[in-house]
Amino acid sequence: MSSATTKRLGAAIVLVLAPALHVAIPGSSWIRTSAAIAAGLMMIFFSRERIHDERVQDLKLKALSAAFSVSFTLTLIVNWFLNRDFHPGRDFDGATGAWRSISAFDLIVLTMVVALALFHYWRFQDAAASSADGGEVSA
Repeated sequence: MSSATTKRLGAAIVLVLAPALHVAIPGSSWIRTSAAIAAGLMMIFFSRERIHDERVQDLKLKALSAAFSVSFTLTLIVNWFLNRDFHPGRDFDGATGAWRSISAFDLIVLTMVVALALFHYWRFQDAAASSADGGEVSA
């Protein structure tokens, strides 16, 4: 399967299939939907680019590592607020006694969205910088 086909399939899963299945299956949970969205976003991010050189690999690695740091920190903060109930002696939902948490699939979705955004932003900056100097590589 070509990389363009893989990206189109991933986009179809994210934009059409996952929401359609969430609506079509009665009683479906968000975890199933977020798992499908995470799979589609991973297909988009990890597929090969048209020009797949060392620079693209480096940008993808940097984007993924930065995205994981950002999304993990955001997940920790959101989980802390969800479980705090703003009572200093209680770290869980006192009414039900259950922990509330963002799922691992939500963490993956957030990581992939941030990584895709960073990768394309940095790639756009890289292309703009190379077109400004006429495409010449300076030493």
